[in-house]
Amino acid sequence: MVEFNYSWRDEYGSDMDKAKALLADESVTGIFISNVAGISRQSVSNYRTGKTSIETANWITVTMMARAYEADYIQKKIGDKQNDFVLFIKKLGKETDKWADSLENKGDEDMCAVVDRLNEMTSSDILQLIDLYTEYTDDGDDGVPDMDEIDDPLS
Repeated sequence: MVEFNYSWRDEYGSDMDKAKALLADESVTGIFISNVAGISRQSVSNYRTGKTSIETANWITVTMMARAYEADYIQKKIGDKQNDFVLFIKKLGKETDKWADSLENKGDEDMCAVVDRLNEMTSSDILQLIDLYTEYTDDGDDGVPDMDEIDDPLS
């Protein structure tokens, strides 16, 4: 029997799940949420205290809070490694381009299109890129990335 694997997207939940997680995370300041989500600090406070239910918030507010959750997640995962992260993204793009070119040279236009689409999908989802970056940099013992393994894709 084939085992069903849930989508990697389920790991992060819906925008509502992200908004709730953001509000529940006391390490994230109300000022940060207000600035990133574009809502007043009073509204953030009301959501956090339960005076106003996030369940009844308009879709734009929930979506903007979800983006704030993602911004916080990025900062926590990437921190001061933004340059290394950018180099990884460039390398990933370069490698998928080489893969697609190889398939095209073999006459497999259909799979070439799939690889191109996979590259587009991956590069447009920052959370997926962070997961891939974490996988790429994880050396398996202490969790500290071996950044000397990242080649500059521009060289």
